[in-house]
Amino acid sequence: MAVHIDTASMASPRHYSSQVLNHLGLVAGMYDELGLGELIDQVLVQAEDSRIVSLGQALKAMVLNGLGFTQRALYLTPLFFKDKPVERLLGRGIAAEHLNDDVLGRALDQIYAYGPTRLYAQLAARAVRRLGLVCRFGHLDASSFHVDGQYNSALEEAPTGVIHITRGYSRDHRPELNQGVVPASVRDRLTAG
Repeated sequence: MAVHIDTASMASPRHYSSQVLNHLGLVAGMYDELGLGELIDQVLVQAEDSRIVSLGQALKAMVLNGLGFTQRALYLTPLFFKDKPVERLLGRGIAAEHLNDDVLGRALDQIYAYGPTRLYAQLAARAVRRLGLVCRFGHLDASSFHVDGQYNSALEEAPTGVIHITRGYSRDHRPELNQGVVPASVRDRLTAG
């Protein structure tokens, strides 16, 4: 005996409609499973108490939009969600028209104000914990990298096994930037184990 999901009874609704879910259900489910929206709503200041779409839900909508409606202006997001089961993907009470460019733009402003790199690091750390991943290795794909700050780089030669700070970040052709140069002995030890 089956019960209809909307009416919660044996009675069926008068009107049926179909909506396209495709791969978006899997992505939305993983987003929820990892608790990314919860974390975003905890760390970012929710500017308005009366908002329908939380910042975590707004970012989730942009992630889903980016997987199926690429290179489109933000104001077209409601068009993308027009034939999608928005309440199932994003939460009760949310409709496609709630995902307008003002809501999404304010969410992006909040992320920018908080710091995208900082937020990404927190989201990545949450995903690693929730998935139970073990990070046993760090991989450095280069022998030099950009560094900020003032360092004692007046020494002609760095002591053996020490990273030497020097001027001129070659990858960006920026002579005024500091770069850290990993000596071959340190690099070999890092890559050997």
